[in-house]
Amino acid sequence: MKPINVQITVTLDEDILTDLIRRAVISATGIDPQREARLRASQHANFGGQKPPEDKGLLIDLREAAKLLGLSQRTIWGMAKNGRMPKPIKIGRAARWSHEELRAWVNAGGPSLSDWKWPK
Repeated sequence: MKPINVQITVTLDEDILTDLIRRAVISATGIDPQREARLRASQHANFGGQKPPEDKGLLIDLREAAKLLGLSQRTIWGMAKNGRMPKPIKIGRAARWSHEELRAWVNAGGPSLSDWKWPK
C-alpha cells in the first residue's frame, strides 16, 4: 500500500484563533486570562493603583498559619499542644486558627497562653 500525502489549508480569522487559544488555556490551567485581566483592572480601579488588601478569611488552615508565622507546620502543632500559642478551632476533623487572633498574638509578642488574654 502506498502512502498518500494530504495537505489541508485552514484559514482562521484572528478572533476565532484567539478564542481557540483562550479555550485551550482555560482547559489546561483552569484560568481564564480575560477574566483575570478584568479582575486585575477592577482591583486597580477600586484601590487607586494600590495593591488590594489580602483577603484572609476568619479562619485559616495549618498551611496558612505556618506561612503567616514563618514556622513549620510541625512547630505550629507543637506550640499549640504545649500552650505556647493559640489553639486551633476544631470544625469536625478540621483544625483552623483565627487569623485575627494569630495576628493579635504576634503583635503582643507571642506570649504563652497563660499570659495571653484574647476576647472570646
